[in-house]
Amino acid sequence: MSVEIKKVGSFIGNHFKTILTLIFGLVILYWVIFVLTPVMKMSGEEKLKIDSLNNMIKDIYKDQNRLDSVIVKYNKEVEIVDKHITEIKNQKTIIKEIYHEQINRVDNYTDNELDSFFTVRYGYHP
Repeated sequence: MSVEIKKVGSFIGNHFKTILTLIFGLVILYWVIFVLTPVMKMSGEEKLKIDSLNNMIKDIYKDQNRLDSVIVKYNKEVEIVDKHITEIKNQKTIIKEIYHEQINRVDNYTDNELDSFFTVRYGYHP
């Protein structure tokens, strides 16, 4: 171990100026960064403004969440209306198919059969 201590001592002795210059440079760098750099201080008024803005942002988030829930509600209602529209379209198609055959036969009806057809179709009973 004494050989290693001698090597370290010899290294420090040979590079003493470089080591001191490096330490001095680090002290100067520390001084420039931490001592000469101005510290930003916030006034109480600025803190109040920031708190006020934070409260406004929280209120906006609450409003956004409320609006999101309203949108979900309306989307559910739209889905229900879409289902009703689909059902009505299906019923319309079925009714159209039923009466299509009867309408095609109307050309061959006599006057009495034609009166009877429209009476049944439109529910008119004099």
